[in-house]
Amino acid sequence: MKLEDRPFNHTFSTSIIQMAISLINFSGVSFRSVSKIFLVMKITFNLNIRIPSHTTVLNWVKKQGIANFRDKDFFENEKWILIIDESIQFGNKKLLAVIAVSASKQNLGRALNYKDLVPVILKSSESWKADEIAVEIKAHFNLDQILYVVSDNGNNLKSSYDKLGLKHIEDVGHKFSWIIKEVYEKQTDFEIYTKQLSSMRAKLSMSKYSHIIPPNQRIISRFMNLTPLFKWGNKMIDLLEKNKLNKEEREKVEFVLVKKEFIQQTYNLLLLLNQIQKILKTKGFSIVSTNKCRKLLKKSNCEKGKKVQIMINQYFEETLQKMENGKTILCSSDILESCFGKYKSVVKANKTVGITDLCLCISTLLGENDFKSTEEAMYKIKTTQIKEWKHKNIGETLFDKRNRFYKKVG
Repeated sequence: MKLEDRPFNHTFSTSIIQMAISLINFSGVSFRSVSKIFLVMKITFNLNIRIPSHTTVLNWVKKQGIANFRDKDFFENEKWILIIDESIQFGNKKLLAVIAVSASKQNLGRALNYKDLVPVILKSSESWKADEIAVEIKAHFNLDQILYVVSDNGNNLKSSYDKLGLKHIEDVGHKFSWIIKEVYEKQTDFEIYTKQLSSMRAKLSMSKYSHIIPPNQRIISRFMNLTPLFKWGNKMIDLLEKNKLNKEEREKVEFVLVKKEFIQQTYNLLLLLNQIQKILKTKGFSIVSTNKCRKLLKKSNCEKGKKVQIMINQYFEETLQKMENGKTILCSSDILESCFGKYKSVVKANKTVGITDLCLCISTLLGENDFKSTEEAMYKIKTTQIKEWKHKNIGETLFDKRNRFYKKVG
């Protein structure tokens, strides 16, 4: 690497820094593994490069993350859409995340990607009340610059939008999950089927029949991902009817034949809903896209399908009323869920530390992150600014609290 490639007062080149950050954000490797990857590259390709330590890489990620935030003035020249969500509980705190999307990106004809987003807020708290969320939003935006907010239907989030007079577009994924839950949760066939799958996993996961057990069922938000459970059931029915299983395997799964009609109808309905969600998430929410979705909905003629159809059409009507002049709008917060997923993969090795300034890996993902922006981030952001950001937005971590507690021992 050329010496001139280095940011001012830095030992490593911008190219090395960019690659290290990318390995964390997009390859899912740990900070220590980044150093090992560079070592392997050095040995394999006989490169004349220094190897960054894991703490150096950690510092780079935090610097880039802080540099990607923008001042309030940045948002005043155009209209913005906010996507807001809270993370699941990490230790004793939740992370509030707010990202902004330019109104010009409502009709891209594709789902949003990380480059389309601007990080606004990453802040932890033991609980997020509506008033607290409203204060954070007002601190970063003139409210007339916000077209609408996309999020789930959390009571605290909704209440904060009401207080600020902001228009709320309910995330299509969470809405469809809620609809499925309303139709199926207390339905007898559903309860029996899911209990049978759970029992089968418990009994056979460590046996010689482990190859036929159904996929694990999510505990949190389980109605958002039921398709694999019913795909498994549909496959077992097919294998049984084609006589592709031996006697022992058949005995383990033949309970699905009793629920054949229910499993197949539900599976087909879930596939249909997934198809509709894909249209809305990629093409946006518009009169054209919803009309296409309504036609697809009519294909489900079963009793539960008709209930789902009524509820989805109601969601369509309520959302269409919030649109201005028939414009295409965003209706998915999946991109923020993806950011949380990246963060969870970074901290998965030690969740007991709680929320730390490592959450800056979320903002590091967002924006262009080109050569120039990385070079400027390394030069402009100082180590003291990382500490200041942590004090303001994270406060005392669970790790800090635990260490302070243990010091009482002496």
